Amino acid sequence: MSRVKSFWGIFIVIVALLAAGQVWLSHVRYDLSQNTQILVAEQQKVALETSGLRLEIASLTRPERLRQLAQTRLHMAPPRPIQVLRP
Repeated sequence: MSRVKSFWGIFIVIVALLAAGQVWLSHVRYDLSQNTQILVAEQQKVALETSGLRLEIASLTRPERLRQLAQTRLHMAPPRPIQVLRP
């Protein structure tokens, strides 16, 4: 009889430990899911910002704009034919 009681006692402890482990794993899985959602949202935000910055770079490095800046701010002019070396 004492063997049966000890068996059931051990069985209940094992089941309780497994249940606690299941609850803990569920909690960890939930936390990971939330963290993943936060990281995905941040990744999308950074991708959108990167896209905007690439568009801004393309706008700022247009040849017409650079030519105008060179002429107005740096007082540069296109080279004269004598200044161009040909191989």
